[in-house]
Amino acid sequence: MVALSSIVPSLRAEYTAEVSLGYQNLDSNFSGEDLYLGGFTIYTSSLDYLGKTPYDEAAFFNKVGQVDLQYGLATGFGEDINTYGLAYTHQNRDSDHGFSASWFSTDVMDDFNAYQVGYHYFLQQGFTVGAEVALADFDEGHAWSYALNSKRLFALENDRWFTLEGGFGWANNGSEGDWSLNALATYYPTARTGVGIGTTTTDRLSDFNTVLSATHYLKPNLAVNVSYNRDFIKNASDSDGVSVGGKFRF
Repeated sequence: MVALSSIVPSLRAEYTAEVSLGYQNLDSNFSGEDLYLGGFTIYTSSLDYLGKTPYDEAAFFNKVGQVDLQYGLATGFGEDINTYGLAYTHQNRDSDHGFSASWFSTDVMDDFNAYQVGYHYFLQQGFTVGAEVALADFDEGHAWSYALNSKRLFALENDRWFTLEGGFGWANNGSEGDWSLNALATYYPTARTGVGIGTTTTDRLSDFNTVLSATHYLKPNLAVNVSYNRDFIKNASDSDGVSVGGKFRF
């Protein structure tokens, strides 16, 4: 009898961390407005693919918590702009309750800082509903925002999957407010490959952003991704952007 471990050794692998690198061109003319990104993730429990799920959804489906560190460098705006991020997601397989917290900072706008806390609940495995509150603090004042969100992973026939996630939010800077609506749909024809389309809209549909993305795992722990972004601002001006990147789990 052939041992199961010899048939699917890669699926039995457990990962404890992930590194990612990315580049995004912020305009269609490649005129020098660029964003370079780097990230490091630590999983609070071992990540594996034994839950019959796309590789990209393994942490979500199996309730694996994580700590994320991020750095970004934007160039081509007269001076370089540095951004930093730290996020923590608490969840485990023994509980349906999850919590998140994050901090984001950039040295533009006289040191802009944003803080977020959130809660989500697993209605069933691969299906959450949640809420979050965030504070943006900058030189001219501060702004509060609130959001409701949900995500669900659907298992289709022949080892194919579909995820749908999105939310509704409201932001208020003390003098005026604005709402936003976002949605992202991703189809996985295989566990290794995902193709997605997403949109975000604000201000009664006059502002919206659309993104097309694709991710493919060359190996169970090595993935590449590419995306195309299209921004429309009150139909008066628009811009394009492309991004490429990759990640390695170990």
